[in-house]
Amino acid sequence: MKRKKALVGMSAVCTVALIAGLVACTPTSSSSDSSTDSDKASTATSAEVPNPDNFEYGVITADGWSEVYPNQYATYKAMGENDGEKHDYLEVYPALKTMYAGYAFSLGYAEPNGHLDSLTDVAETPRTQEKEQNGNCITCKTPQFTAQVNSGDEAVNLEKFNDIIGNYTEPISCYSCHENNPEEVVVPSAYWAKSIGADATAVPVEAQTCGQCHNEYYFSGENKVATNPYEGLEAMTPEAILAYYDEHEYKDFASNLTGAPMIKVQHPEFETMYGGKGSYMGKLGYTCADCHMGATKAEDGTEFSNHKLQSPLDNPELIENVCSDCHDDLVSQVKEITDELGDGENGRTKQVSERIELLINTTAEKYSAEIAEFQAAADAGTAGMYAAGELGELQRLQRVAQFYWDFAMNENSEGAHNSTLTRACLDMAESTADEGLAKLGVA
Repeated sequence: MKRKKALVGMSAVCTVALIAGLVACTPTSSSSDSSTDSDKASTATSAEVPNPDNFEYGVITADGWSEVYPNQYATYKAMGENDGEKHDYLEVYPALKTMYAGYAFSLGYAEPNGHLDSLTDVAETPRTQEKEQNGNCITCKTPQFTAQVNSGDEAVNLEKFNDIIGNYTEPISCYSCHENNPEEVVVPSAYWAKSIGADATAVPVEAQTCGQCHNEYYFSGENKVATNPYEGLEAMTPEAILAYYDEHEYKDFASNLTGAPMIKVQHPEFETMYGGKGSYMGKLGYTCADCHMGATKAEDGTEFSNHKLQSPLDNPELIENVCSDCHDDLVSQVKEITDELGDGENGRTKQVSERIELLINTTAEKYSAEIAEFQAAADAGTAGMYAAGELGELQRLQRVAQFYWDFAMNENSEGAHNSTLTRACLDMAESTADEGLAKLGVA
C-alpha cells in the first residue's frame, strides 16, 4: 500500500515529521521566518512592494510577491510537482462507507493535491458537488475567505457553497501565513487565535500558522463559524475534545445505519503535536516549518526558506543536513511506525476500522426495528441524543470508537507525528468497539 503524501497547511492532511520517542536533538532556527532570508523584502523599495488595494479582499496574491521573493515564489509554485496519483480513502479504508454513512464524506474522500489546488479540490469533490454545502466549507481553502470573515462578514458562512466558490481566486498562499507582510509569520484566522488563547506564547508561531488550519474544528453559532472545541493546549486532547462535544450534545451527522450521533474529526495535526502532553518533537521546540520546509540554497548561493511544503521523507537535502544529526535512518524509522499503525493490511488503523464496521453492521441488523423507530422520532424532533436501552448504549459505543479512530486516521501521519498518542487512540477505538461487539455476542 502506498503511503500518504500530504502537505502542511492542506485541509485534508499533513504528513510525516520527525518521529516521537527517538533520540534528543535541538531544533533549528525557524525556517519559515522570512526575516532571516538574504533576499527579504526589506531590500526592496516601497515601489516594488505590491499595493493591497489592487487585489481582491485586500489579499496580496503569491503572484504579486513573485519579483520581491523570487526564490520563495519558485519553490511555492513547485508544490504542483507533488500532484499526481492520490489516495482515495474510501478505497484505502473500505469500512469508511459504512462508518460515514449519512455524511458527505461517504460520497467522496480523496487525498488533496496541495496548497496550489486547495480551491480546485474543494470545488470538485463529490462532497460539494453532490450535496449542498454552506460557504463555511471554504474556510482555510483561500486567504480571501479568511480576510472576508475577519472583516466582519460572518454571514458568508451561511451562503450556498456553489453560489460563492467562484468568487475566490487565490489558493492557500503567502497571506495564509504572513498576511501582507512576508517579513513576519502570523496567524490570520481569528477563530484559532481565540482557541489557543494565552498559550499562544507557549508554541512557536511557525507551528501555529500551520495549526490554524490543521486542527479539529466544527461550525457553531448563528452564522456557523469555524470554532475549535477547546481553549488552550491542555484541552487539546482526544478525551477533552470528546467530553466537550458530549457536553454540548454535538454531532456532525447521524449514522444512516444505526441513528448514532457521530463526529467526523477533521485533521488534528496541531493537537497531536502540541496538545496535552505534546509529542516528543513538539516538546523539543520543533515546528511544522522545521520539518516540512527547511532552509535551502538557490543557484547563486542565496539561502532561503523552501516553500515547497513537503514531507521530510521527500526532501533528501533536509534529511542529510538536519535530520541526520539525530537520526541514523529516518526513512526506516518512520516506515517501522507506519507499518505498525498505518493503512496497510496489517496496520492497526486498517484493522480497527474493520472492527468498527462490524459493530455498526451487527447493530443495524439486530436492532433494525428499534433503529427505524428512533430515526422516525429524530425526524420529528422528538428523539434524544441516543435511543433507549441497549441500542442507545451501542450507539454511544459506536460514537466513541469512531471518534478515537478518526482522531488517529485523520491526523494523516500514520503515527509518525506522535506514535504514543496514535497508538493510544487506536487502542481506545478497538477496545470500545470490542465492548459493543461483546454486548452483541460477536467475538
